[in-house]
Amino acid sequence: MAFRPLIFGVLFIAVFVLVILSIIWVDKSHPIRQPDPLAPTAPANSPPPTQ
Repeated sequence: MAFRPLIFGVLFIAVFVLVILSIIWVDKSHPIRQPDPLAPTAPANSPPPTQ
């Protein structure tokens, strides 16, 4: 029997599944809603400087 192709196939599928699971784990470890750093923000309501 040809065990070498079977072993390579199982290893390839295992690596593929591990990559997918690591991507899902990294996505869940970060907050889903992140503010866009380039989004315009409202100006701060600071009083004008008096001279």
